[in-house]
Amino acid sequence: MQIHFAAIPVALALVLAGCGGDDDDDSASETPQISDGSFTGDFAKISTAPKGTKKIGGTAEMVLSAAGTEVTIAASGLNPKAVYVAHVHADSCSAADPGGAHFKYTPDGGDLPPNELHLPVSVNAKGKGSGQTTNPVKAGPGGKSVVIHLKRPAGAKQDEVKPPKVACADLAAS
Repeated sequence: MQIHFAAIPVALALVLAGCGGDDDDDSASETPQISDGSFTGDFAKISTAPKGTKKIGGTAEMVLSAAGTEVTIAASGLNPKAVYVAHVHADSCSAADPGGAHFKYTPDGGDLPPNELHLPVSVNAKGKGSGQTTNPVKAGPGGKSVVIHLKRPAGAKQDEVKPPKVACADLAAS
């Protein structure tokens, strides 16, 4: 029996070409399309916010476009002597743990940008806060809310190890 070695690469290519050719098309059709658009929500104080937290209001907006994701917040009722940070979260404000965990582009990925959407919050003397962040990748449907955390209470010298949640805004198409 004589083996023609030149035929092996051709046979291998044919076998590989036949494997999963249709699977690629099926998986592409099952991947949800992420639509461009604006998603907004109104902030409300979380019932488990630290004692002394005032009523918090304002809005959060997440815009998805060809440029990626942009998230902005405008809040009121914040303590001008405290430090805050906001994040996009993976659950709604009505969840047992309002907002749930941080939204992550890659679930097993790191806890910092660019895998998460973090917004440093600037607060003026009247307690009005604002923050903004961008990411060149569109956030998927897992980004459901924006939560403001108390990073450092007024008068504290160090940041909180686990900053408590003080306000949450559900994101809905607008």
